[in-house]
Amino acid sequence: MSKVKEAYVKQLEDDFELELNYREWLRDNFSEPDESEINEMNEEINPSLGKNRIITIKPLNNHNYNPTHSA
Repeated sequence: MSKVKEAYVKQLEDDFELELNYREWLRDNFSEPDESEINEMNEEINPSLGKNRIITIKPLNNHNYNPTHSA
């Protein structure tokens, strides 16, 4: 084989070995998140999903709003 082809084959083998080692490392060091971790991530993205909100009787932003008064 020519030196160029040998270098190319060697590079392919090295790339394959590196990819294989990385995938083995991922397999050994990471796992799927459990339900509590997923809920925590969802809460970080959208806080209204995580906790119950207390709705006040009187509106805080519009003091003239009266839902019991019919139009």
